[in-house]
Amino acid sequence: MAPPQDLIDDATAEILLRLRLTEYHGAMAPPQDLIDDATAEILLRLPPDEPACLVCAALVCKPWRRVLSDPAFPRRYRAFHGAPPLLGFLLNRREFDHSAEFVPTAPSFPFHPPEFDCDHWWTLDCRHGRVLFHSIDPTGLVVWDPITGDEHYLPKPEYEYLYHGAAVLCAAEGCDHRDCHGGPFLVVFVGADDNRKVTRASRYSSDTGAWSDTEAYLGFPCEIETSPCLLAGDALYFMTQLCLGIVKYDLAKQDLSVIETPEDYHYGLVGTVMTAEGGGLGLAGMEDYSLHLWSWQSGTDDTDDDWLHKVVDLKTLLPVRALSTPPRLIGFAEGSNTIFLNTYAGVFSVELSSGKVKKIGKRGRYYSILPYMSFCTPDLAEPLLPQS
Repeated sequence: MAPPQDLIDDATAEILLRLRLTEYHGAMAPPQDLIDDATAEILLRLPPDEPACLVCAALVCKPWRRVLSDPAFPRRYRAFHGAPPLLGFLLNRREFDHSAEFVPTAPSFPFHPPEFDCDHWWTLDCRHGRVLFHSIDPTGLVVWDPITGDEHYLPKPEYEYLYHGAAVLCAAEGCDHRDCHGGPFLVVFVGADDNRKVTRASRYSSDTGAWSDTEAYLGFPCEIETSPCLLAGDALYFMTQLCLGIVKYDLAKQDLSVIETPEDYHYGLVGTVMTAEGGGLGLAGMEDYSLHLWSWQSGTDDTDDDWLHKVVDLKTLLPVRALSTPPRLIGFAEGSNTIFLNTYAGVFSVELSSGKVKKIGKRGRYYSILPYMSFCTPDLAEPLLPQS
Protein backbone atom coordinates (compact mmCIF):
# COMPACT_ATOMS: atom_id res chain seq x y z
CA MET A 1 0.00 0.00 0.00
CA ALA A 2 1.64 3.24 -1.12
CA PRO A 3 0.93 6.22 1.19
CA PRO A 4 -0.28 9.41 -0.50
CA GLN A 5 2.47 11.86 -1.44
CA ASP A 6 1.20 14.56 0.91
CA LEU A 7 1.49 12.14 3.85
CA ILE A 8 5.08 11.36 2.92
CA ASP A 9 5.86 15.08 2.56
CA ASP A 10 4.39 15.82 6.01
CA ALA A 11 6.39 12.98 7.57
CA THR A 12 9.58 14.11 5.81
CA ALA A 13 9.19 17.64 7.16
CA GLU A 14 8.65 16.24 10.64
CA ILE A 15 11.81 14.10 10.48
CA LEU A 16 13.95 16.96 9.09
CA LEU A 17 12.85 19.07 12.02
CA ARG A 18 13.83 16.32 14.45
CA LEU A 19 17.22 15.92 12.75
CA ARG A 20 17.92 19.61 13.17
CA LEU A 21 16.93 19.45 16.82
CA THR A 22 19.16 16.46 17.52
CA GLU A 23 22.08 18.13 15.70
CA TYR A 24 21.48 21.28 17.75
CA HIS A 25 21.75 19.30 20.97
CA GLY A 26 24.86 17.50 19.75
CA ALA A 27 23.33 14.05 19.41
CA MET A 28 22.13 12.07 16.42
CA ALA A 29 19.29 9.55 16.74
CA PRO A 30 20.01 6.06 15.36
CA PRO A 31 18.83 5.63 11.75
CA GLN A 32 16.29 2.91 12.66
CA ASP A 33 14.64 5.23 15.16
CA LEU A 34 14.31 7.86 12.46
CA ILE A 35 12.84 5.33 10.05
CA ASP A 36 10.31 4.21 12.66
CA ASP A 37 9.51 7.85 13.43
CA ALA A 38 8.95 8.58 9.75
CA THR A 39 6.76 5.48 9.37
CA ALA A 40 4.71 6.43 12.42
CA GLU A 41 4.23 9.98 11.11
CA ILE A 42 2.95 8.58 7.81
CA LEU A 43 0.63 6.02 9.43
CA LEU A 44 -0.78 8.57 11.86
CA ARG A 45 -2.19 10.43 8.86
CA LEU A 46 -4.12 7.50 7.42
CA PRO A 47 -7.86 8.35 7.48
CA PRO A 48 -9.69 6.97 10.55
CA ASP A 49 -12.95 6.52 8.61
CA GLU A 50 -11.17 3.90 6.46
CA PRO A 51 -10.04 1.45 9.18
CA ALA A 52 -8.90 -1.14 6.64
CA CYS A 53 -6.01 1.21 5.77
CA LEU A 54 -4.31 0.50 9.10
CA VAL A 55 -5.00 -3.22 8.86
CA CYS A 56 -3.50 -3.31 5.35
CA ALA A 57 -0.52 -1.25 6.51
CA ALA A 58 0.22 -3.85 9.19
CA LEU A 59 0.51 -6.45 6.41
CA VAL A 60 2.93 -4.46 4.23
CA CYS A 61 6.14 -5.38 6.05
CA LYS A 62 7.52 -6.26 9.49
CA PRO A 63 8.83 -2.73 10.25
CA TRP A 64 5.40 -1.23 9.61
CA ARG A 65 3.72 -3.88 11.72
CA ARG A 66 6.26 -3.26 14.49
CA VAL A 67 5.24 0.41 14.56
CA LEU A 68 1.52 -0.39 14.49
CA SER A 69 1.83 -3.04 17.22
CA ASP A 70 3.46 -0.57 19.59
CA PRO A 71 0.89 0.01 22.38
CA ALA A 72 1.59 3.74 22.15
CA PHE A 73 0.53 3.99 18.50
CA PRO A 74 -3.28 3.60 18.96
CA ARG A 75 -3.20 6.28 21.68
CA ARG A 76 -1.23 8.64 19.41
CA TYR A 77 -3.56 7.88 16.50
CA ARG A 78 -6.71 8.70 18.48
CA ALA A 79 -5.16 11.88 19.91
CA PHE A 80 -3.99 12.96 16.43
CA HIS A 81 -7.48 12.68 14.89
CA GLY A 82 -9.58 13.81 17.87
CA ALA A 83 -13.26 12.88 17.65
CA PRO A 84 -14.09 9.27 16.68
CA PRO A 85 -14.96 8.87 12.98
CA LEU A 86 -18.23 7.66 11.50
CA LEU A 87 -17.90 3.93 10.70
CA GLY A 88 -21.48 2.94 9.97
CA PHE A 89 -25.18 3.29 10.67
CA LEU A 90 -27.82 1.33 12.54
CA LEU A 91 -31.09 1.42 10.61
CA ASN A 92 -34.49 0.69 12.14
CA ARG A 93 -37.09 -0.45 9.62
CA ARG A 94 -40.84 -0.78 9.98
CA GLU A 95 -41.84 -2.99 7.11
CA PHE A 96 -43.26 -6.43 7.92
CA ASP A 97 -41.75 -6.63 11.42
CA HIS A 98 -39.40 -4.54 13.51
CA SER A 99 -35.89 -5.06 12.16
CA ALA A 100 -32.44 -3.55 12.65
CA GLU A 101 -29.57 -3.45 10.18
CA PHE A 102 -25.94 -2.39 10.52
CA VAL A 103 -24.53 -0.71 7.40
CA PRO A 104 -20.76 0.04 7.38
CA THR A 105 -19.79 3.28 5.64
CA ALA A 106 -16.49 1.72 4.53
CA PRO A 107 -16.92 -1.47 2.44
CA SER A 108 -13.91 -3.12 4.09
CA PHE A 109 -14.76 -2.21 7.70
CA PRO A 110 -13.70 -5.33 9.69
CA PHE A 111 -16.70 -5.56 12.03
CA HIS A 112 -18.06 -8.69 13.67
CA PRO A 113 -21.69 -9.38 12.63
CA PRO A 114 -24.05 -10.08 15.55
CA GLU A 115 -24.92 -13.69 16.29
CA PHE A 116 -28.58 -12.90 16.93
CA ASP A 117 -31.40 -12.47 14.42
CA CYS A 118 -31.69 -8.74 13.71
CA ASP A 119 -35.14 -9.20 12.13
CA HIS A 120 -36.54 -9.35 15.64
CA TRP A 121 -34.48 -6.55 17.20
CA TRP A 122 -34.81 -2.80 17.49
CA THR A 123 -31.90 -0.40 17.94
CA LEU A 124 -32.52 1.77 20.99
CA ASP A 125 -29.21 3.61 21.22
CA CYS A 126 -25.66 3.78 19.85
CA ARG A 127 -22.88 5.53 21.77
CA HIS A 128 -19.29 5.15 23.02
CA GLY A 129 -18.51 2.26 20.65
CA ARG A 130 -21.54 0.19 21.69
CA VAL A 131 -25.03 -0.52 20.38
CA LEU A 132 -28.10 -1.21 22.53
CA PHE A 133 -30.84 -3.44 21.12
CA HIS A 134 -34.30 -4.30 22.38
CA SER A 135 -35.49 -7.78 21.47
CA ILE A 136 -39.06 -8.08 20.22
CA ASP A 137 -39.29 -11.85 20.48
CA PRO A 138 -38.07 -12.96 22.98
CA THR A 139 -38.09 -9.76 25.04
CA GLY A 140 -34.72 -8.61 26.30
CA LEU A 141 -31.82 -6.17 25.95
CA VAL A 142 -28.42 -6.70 24.32
CA VAL A 143 -25.31 -4.49 24.32
CA TRP A 144 -23.14 -5.21 21.27
CA ASP A 145 -19.70 -3.98 20.17
CA PRO A 146 -19.47 -4.17 16.35
CA ILE A 147 -15.65 -4.08 16.37
CA THR A 148 -14.80 -6.64 19.07
CA GLY A 149 -17.99 -8.67 18.65
CA ASP A 150 -18.70 -8.65 22.41
CA GLU A 151 -22.35 -9.25 23.30
CA HIS A 152 -23.88 -8.69 26.74
CA TYR A 153 -27.40 -9.95 27.42
CA LEU A 154 -29.19 -8.01 30.15
CA PRO A 155 -32.27 -8.85 32.19
CA LYS A 156 -35.02 -6.34 31.49
CA PRO A 157 -36.25 -4.00 34.27
CA GLU A 158 -38.83 -5.64 36.51
CA TYR A 159 -41.53 -2.97 36.27
CA GLU A 160 -44.22 -3.00 33.58
CA TYR A 161 -44.06 -0.35 30.86
CA LEU A 162 -45.88 0.63 27.69
CA TYR A 163 -43.63 3.33 26.27
CA HIS A 164 -39.89 3.42 26.71
CA GLY A 165 -36.53 4.74 25.60
CA ALA A 166 -33.02 3.71 26.59
CA ALA A 167 -29.36 4.71 26.44
CA VAL A 168 -25.99 2.98 26.69
CA LEU A 169 -22.93 4.82 28.05
CA CYS A 170 -19.33 4.15 28.91
CA ALA A 171 -18.83 3.97 32.69
CA ALA A 172 -15.01 4.02 32.80
CA GLU A 173 -13.81 6.80 35.10
CA GLY A 174 -11.86 9.53 33.30
CA CYS A 175 -12.46 8.02 29.84
CA ASP A 176 -12.26 10.38 26.85
CA HIS A 177 -14.64 8.04 24.94
CA ARG A 178 -12.23 7.53 22.06
CA ASP A 179 -11.55 3.90 23.03
CA CYS A 180 -14.42 2.52 25.13
CA HIS A 181 -14.20 -1.10 23.97
CA GLY A 182 -14.24 -3.76 26.68
CA GLY A 183 -14.68 -1.44 29.67
CA PRO A 184 -17.59 -1.04 32.09
CA PHE A 185 -20.85 0.44 30.82
CA LEU A 186 -24.23 1.71 31.99
CA VAL A 187 -27.69 1.23 30.50
CA VAL A 188 -30.47 3.67 31.40
CA PHE A 189 -34.02 2.54 30.63
CA VAL A 190 -36.87 5.08 30.94
CA GLY A 191 -40.48 4.00 30.65
CA ALA A 192 -44.07 4.76 31.65
CA ASP A 193 -46.44 2.33 33.35
CA ASP A 194 -50.11 1.61 32.60
CA ASN A 195 -51.22 4.84 34.28
CA ARG A 196 -48.93 6.79 31.91
CA LYS A 197 -48.28 9.41 34.58
CA VAL A 198 -45.71 7.63 36.72
CA THR A 199 -42.35 7.49 34.94
CA ARG A 200 -39.49 5.26 35.99
CA ALA A 201 -35.81 5.21 35.15
CA SER A 202 -33.87 1.98 35.67
CA ARG A 203 -30.09 2.08 35.64
CA TYR A 204 -28.02 -1.04 34.92
CA SER A 205 -24.32 -1.29 35.79
CA SER A 206 -22.10 -3.88 34.11
CA ASP A 207 -19.97 -3.87 37.27
CA THR A 208 -22.80 -4.97 39.57
CA GLY A 209 -25.01 -6.75 37.01
CA ALA A 210 -28.10 -5.24 38.65
CA TRP A 211 -30.74 -2.56 38.07
CA SER A 212 -31.49 0.39 40.37
CA ASP A 213 -34.79 2.28 40.00
CA THR A 214 -35.89 5.91 40.17
CA GLU A 215 -39.58 6.85 40.11
CA ALA A 216 -41.17 10.25 39.42
CA TYR A 217 -44.67 11.62 38.95
CA LEU A 218 -44.32 14.08 36.08
CA GLY A 219 -47.96 15.11 35.94
CA PHE A 220 -48.76 14.37 32.29
CA PRO A 221 -49.08 11.29 30.04
CA CYS A 222 -45.41 10.44 29.61
CA GLU A 223 -45.32 8.29 26.49
CA ILE A 224 -41.62 8.04 25.66
CA GLU A 225 -40.80 8.00 21.94
CA THR A 226 -38.69 5.13 20.61
CA SER A 227 -36.53 7.63 18.70
CA PRO A 228 -32.87 8.14 19.79
CA CYS A 229 -32.25 10.03 23.03
CA LEU A 230 -29.61 12.70 23.60
CA LEU A 231 -26.63 12.84 25.96
CA ALA A 232 -25.72 16.46 26.72
CA GLY A 233 -23.52 17.27 29.68
CA ASP A 234 -24.43 15.02 32.61
CA ALA A 235 -28.00 14.35 31.50
CA LEU A 236 -29.98 12.20 29.10
CA TYR A 237 -33.01 13.64 27.27
CA PHE A 238 -35.93 11.61 25.93
CA MET A 239 -38.64 12.91 23.61
CA THR A 240 -42.27 12.18 24.50
CA GLN A 241 -45.13 11.52 22.14
CA LEU A 242 -47.68 14.26 21.39
CA CYS A 243 -44.88 16.81 22.04
CA LEU A 244 -45.92 17.25 25.65
CA GLY A 245 -42.39 17.55 26.97
CA ILE A 246 -38.82 16.29 27.15
CA VAL A 247 -37.92 13.93 30.00
CA LYS A 248 -34.54 14.65 31.57
CA TYR A 249 -32.57 12.03 33.50
CA ASP A 250 -29.73 13.53 35.55
CA LEU A 251 -26.90 10.98 35.61
CA ALA A 252 -25.22 12.48 38.68
CA LYS A 253 -28.34 12.97 40.81
CA GLN A 254 -30.15 9.96 39.28
CA ASP A 255 -33.46 11.81 39.19
CA LEU A 256 -36.16 12.59 36.62
CA SER A 257 -37.66 15.91 35.57
CA VAL A 258 -39.46 17.37 32.58
CA ILE A 259 -38.75 20.31 30.27
CA GLU A 260 -41.68 21.83 28.43
CA THR A 261 -41.44 21.96 24.65
CA PRO A 262 -41.58 25.42 22.99
CA GLU A 263 -45.00 27.04 22.70
CA ASP A 264 -44.73 27.11 18.90
CA TYR A 265 -43.83 23.42 18.71
CA HIS A 266 -46.67 21.07 17.78
CA TYR A 267 -47.12 17.37 17.05
CA GLY A 268 -47.28 17.88 13.29
CA LEU A 269 -43.61 18.89 13.26
CA VAL A 270 -42.53 15.26 13.93
CA GLY A 271 -39.39 16.13 15.85
CA THR A 272 -36.58 14.77 17.96
CA VAL A 273 -34.10 15.94 20.56
CA MET A 274 -30.63 16.70 19.22
CA THR A 275 -27.44 18.55 20.08
CA ALA A 276 -27.84 22.33 19.84
CA GLU A 277 -25.15 24.51 18.24
CA GLY A 278 -23.68 25.37 21.64
CA GLY A 279 -23.50 21.70 22.63
CA GLY A 280 -26.54 21.64 24.93
CA LEU A 281 -30.13 20.49 24.55
CA GLY A 282 -31.68 21.11 21.16
CA LEU A 283 -34.93 20.20 19.46
CA ALA A 284 -35.62 19.69 15.76
CA GLY A 285 -38.84 19.29 13.83
CA MET A 286 -39.84 18.96 10.17
CA GLU A 287 -42.76 20.78 8.54
CA ASP A 288 -43.01 20.24 4.77
CA TYR A 289 -39.61 21.40 3.45
CA SER A 290 -38.70 23.50 6.49
CA LEU A 291 -36.50 22.33 9.35
CA HIS A 292 -37.32 24.00 12.67
CA LEU A 293 -34.50 24.16 15.22
CA TRP A 294 -34.71 25.18 18.88
CA SER A 295 -31.91 25.47 21.45
CA TRP A 296 -32.62 25.43 25.20
CA GLN A 297 -31.39 28.38 27.24
CA SER A 298 -31.42 27.80 31.00
CA GLY A 299 -32.58 30.80 32.96
CA THR A 300 -30.73 32.68 35.69
CA ASP A 301 -31.91 34.59 38.72
CA ASP A 302 -32.87 37.47 36.42
CA THR A 303 -34.14 35.56 33.37
CA ASP A 304 -36.53 32.70 32.66
CA ASP A 305 -35.80 29.50 30.80
CA ASP A 306 -36.37 29.97 27.10
CA TRP A 307 -36.10 28.33 23.66
CA LEU A 308 -34.32 30.04 20.76
CA HIS A 309 -35.90 29.23 17.39
CA LYS A 310 -34.75 29.34 13.77
CA VAL A 311 -35.92 27.82 10.48
CA VAL A 312 -33.81 26.24 7.72
CA ASP A 313 -35.20 25.98 4.18
CA LEU A 314 -34.15 22.52 2.99
CA LYS A 315 -35.00 23.36 -0.63
CA THR A 316 -31.77 25.36 -0.72
CA LEU A 317 -29.70 22.42 0.55
CA LEU A 318 -31.11 19.15 -0.84
CA PRO A 319 -30.74 18.12 -4.49
CA VAL A 320 -33.81 18.54 -6.69
CA ARG A 321 -34.32 14.79 -7.06
CA ALA A 322 -34.81 14.53 -3.27
CA LEU A 323 -37.63 17.09 -3.18
CA SER A 324 -40.40 15.12 -4.90
CA THR A 325 -41.98 14.63 -1.47
CA PRO A 326 -41.24 16.35 1.86
CA PRO A 327 -38.22 14.75 3.60
CA ARG A 328 -38.53 13.01 6.95
CA LEU A 329 -36.20 13.63 9.89
CA ILE A 330 -34.93 10.23 11.07
CA GLY A 331 -31.86 10.95 13.19
CA PHE A 332 -28.91 13.11 14.22
CA ALA A 333 -25.23 12.76 15.03
CA GLU A 334 -24.73 13.43 18.72
CA GLY A 335 -22.20 16.12 19.50
CA SER A 336 -22.33 17.62 16.01
CA ASN A 337 -24.72 19.82 14.08
CA THR A 338 -25.66 17.02 11.66
CA ILE A 339 -29.07 15.54 10.92
CA PHE A 340 -30.26 12.64 8.74
CA LEU A 341 -33.19 12.90 6.35
CA ASN A 342 -35.07 10.18 4.51
CA THR A 343 -36.08 11.49 1.08
CA TYR A 344 -37.53 10.24 -2.17
CA ALA A 345 -33.97 9.92 -3.52
CA GLY A 346 -32.46 8.20 -0.46
CA VAL A 347 -31.00 9.03 2.95
CA PHE A 348 -28.95 12.23 3.24
CA SER A 349 -26.79 13.70 5.99
CA VAL A 350 -26.91 17.48 6.37
CA GLU A 351 -24.24 19.42 8.26
CA LEU A 352 -26.27 22.42 9.37
CA SER A 353 -23.28 24.62 10.21
CA SER A 354 -21.60 24.23 6.80
CA GLY A 355 -24.58 23.29 4.63
CA LYS A 356 -22.70 20.20 3.37
CA VAL A 357 -25.06 17.49 2.10
CA LYS A 358 -24.08 13.87 1.41
CA LYS A 359 -26.09 10.86 0.31
CA ILE A 360 -25.38 8.00 2.74
CA GLY A 361 -28.05 5.41 1.94
CA LYS A 362 -30.59 4.20 -0.55
CA ARG A 363 -34.29 4.92 -0.38
CA GLY A 364 -36.23 2.84 2.14
CA ARG A 365 -38.91 2.77 4.82
CA TYR A 366 -36.71 3.82 7.73
CA TYR A 367 -38.09 4.81 11.09
CA SER A 368 -34.80 5.99 12.59
CA ILE A 369 -31.06 5.94 11.92
CA LEU A 370 -28.28 5.95 14.52
CA PRO A 371 -24.67 6.70 13.51
CA TYR A 372 -21.93 4.39 14.84
CA MET A 373 -18.80 6.41 15.69
CA SER A 374 -15.61 4.81 16.97
CA PHE A 375 -11.93 4.24 16.23
CA CYS A 376 -10.92 0.87 14.78
CA THR A 377 -7.16 0.48 15.26
CA PRO A 378 -5.05 -2.64 14.54
CA ASP A 379 -4.96 -3.64 18.23
CA LEU A 380 -8.75 -4.09 18.08
CA ALA A 381 -8.58 -5.91 14.75
CA GLU A 382 -5.75 -8.22 15.87
CA PRO A 383 -7.79 -11.44 15.35
CA LEU A 384 -8.09 -10.49 11.68
CA LEU A 385 -4.32 -10.28 11.16
CA PRO A 386 -2.09 -13.27 10.42
CA GLN A 387 0.13 -14.27 13.31
CA SER A 388 3.86 -13.59 12.86
